[in-house]
Amino acid sequence: MESDELFEAISHPMRIEILRVLARRPTRFADLKRKLKIDSSGLLDFHLRKMQYILTTNGEGLYTLNERGIAALQAVETVSHMGWQRRAYCINVFVYVAMNAYFAFFIVPNSELLGLYLIVLALTTSWIVFYSYWSFVKRKIHLRKPE
Repeated sequence: MESDELFEAISHPMRIEILRVLARRPTRFADLKRKLKIDSSGLLDFHLRKMQYILTTNGEGLYTLNERGIAALQAVETVSHMGWQRRAYCINVFVYVAMNAYFAFFIVPNSELLGLYLIVLALTTSWIVFYSYWSFVKRKIHLRKPE
């Protein structure tokens, strides 16, 4: 198995959820569909086909992780515990504060560049609001590790 096949198999959040469900116990297609709250059988089948290198079906037709699937799950869990998303958010906030402080203290006293500061303030504030929404609502990250 090539590393690009492995990365393709785990490159979607739904596939990572499939890994986590199958790590608990072997599961039927219909049960996977219900647990993952997927309306389309075709969508689930698409993701399962992408994961064919890390999944297997047993004699009862249940999907289960093979050795590569277990290794892939361990890799996913290791990366998710590293907290890179929290660090990225903190870096974005730091850059936002530093950039706006620089403009406020060094550029604004020169009244000719007040318009530039207001543009930078509007753009950076828009970015941090969007990034906060994306981080907390869409990615569901927490600044503190869940207990």
